[in-house]
Amino acid sequence: MLRFLALYSMFLSAFVLFFFIAQNTYELGYIHLNILFYAEKALLATEGEPPRLENIGFVYPPLAFLPFLLIREYLFVSPLVSALTISLFFSFLLKRCQKPVYAILPLILLNPLILFLAVYRFEVLTFYLLLTLSVIMILLHMESGYSLYLFVSGFLLGLCFFLDFRSLFLVPFFALALYMSTGEKNVSYRLALMIVKLSPIMFFAFAWLYLNWIFTGDPLTFIRSPYSFFRSEPIDPSLLSVRGSLFGSLEYTTLKLITYLPITLPYFLLLFSLKRYRLLYLSPAYLVYISPILLVLFSVYFSAFFPAYYYTVLFLLFAISFQASFGVKISKSVILAFIISLASSWILPLTSKEENEKNFLRFLLTGKITGNLEEYRKIARVLREINCERILIDDAGGFPIIVFTGKPKMFYLPYMYEYYTVLSYPQAFANCIVVDKMSPTDKVRMRFSKANMGFLEGYSLIYEGKIYNVFGR
Repeated sequence: MLRFLALYSMFLSAFVLFFFIAQNTYELGYIHLNILFYAEKALLATEGEPPRLENIGFVYPPLAFLPFLLIREYLFVSPLVSALTISLFFSFLLKRCQKPVYAILPLILLNPLILFLAVYRFEVLTFYLLLTLSVIMILLHMESGYSLYLFVSGFLLGLCFFLDFRSLFLVPFFALALYMSTGEKNVSYRLALMIVKLSPIMFFAFAWLYLNWIFTGDPLTFIRSPYSFFRSEPIDPSLLSVRGSLFGSLEYTTLKLITYLPITLPYFLLLFSLKRYRLLYLSPAYLVYISPILLVLFSVYFSAFFPAYYYTVLFLLFAISFQASFGVKISKSVILAFIISLASSWILPLTSKEENEKNFLRFLLTGKITGNLEEYRKIARVLREINCERILIDDAGGFPIIVFTGKPKMFYLPYMYEYYTVLSYPQAFANCIVVDKMSPTDKVRMRFSKANMGFLEGYSLIYEGKIYNVFGR
């Protein structure tokens, strides 16, 4: 009972903190647009024209959408899911920790990058937590030999695929680690262990290929689509020169790890602290311990990486988890490394190329944040005031407008069969047209080249903003 109360208190405290931050930034006119993206897709699945689950699309990992199907208030979703996963993760971890580690936990939980992920990027944080738990279960299997730990590890890794497709990059290394950890066993036994570990993620991956094929006609839609998860991050120009080059990717990753070093210092310090154990036993453990490095390396190689500082959260989670699993002594140097990490996490992201994490940290330090919702709210208000019944829009960038109107059936959207018919002659169908002036790939702008200058035959300009023009008739 006491353990349940402690877990509930941890969850409630975390949720209140995360939601308080989310609510305050929202009132200042800011939210991470990923939240509205997921909210719009869930809205299309339940209230679209027609309402179908496949309206969510098959280009993003599906578990990120699930909470939005269950919870209509999108501001609650990330704080709620993050509070739940963090509470469960640390309640499990604390059972394996020595008492001195309790001093380290606050140094991790007060990290602004973890706060950023908890408030806005719950899917990334959940992926990091599940991947870390999966690795802990591998270590438990190595210690005890119980196959149940291996099965749970495999299932957690399978869930990771439905949160981040890049988890597939780690499959060969987990297989190798398992094979190496059972060197004294016969080949059939070692293969059986690999099947137990890897069958869930492979099953989930092939199931996803099958669903892509059934609903889109191409099993690799989630990779090839211009809206693919692998193309969801902004492009870092420096990545273009190393894409597909192993040597170039190694060089880029090394430089990036050096940049991250003040924050990831505990991770590397603990990596070398494991040397007191027998090398043969630790070889598989070392292989899974460097999973965060391998994930960054192959993300760079396939151009699925953007240099955000929140990647360091995974390194910190691995550090404290391995400390607990191997019982590495919490020395003064380890505590100092975590203090340096915490201090650096409040400074380095201020120079980040990832505008959202930089904006968030600025809010935590100054109480001020650069808003990103004003124009979307204005357009939604204009569309309501003039009673637009049917609206032509490309929701690749205009999804916040659909969320703020709350009526997806008002819109002609690219997933609809009649969309291109409407786009070819909108006067017969649409009362209003919304054009993204800033996006060269906006379908409406591509169809009507003069619309970004305020001219569209058969319509008059009723709203002109920095990003959008709205036409009505």
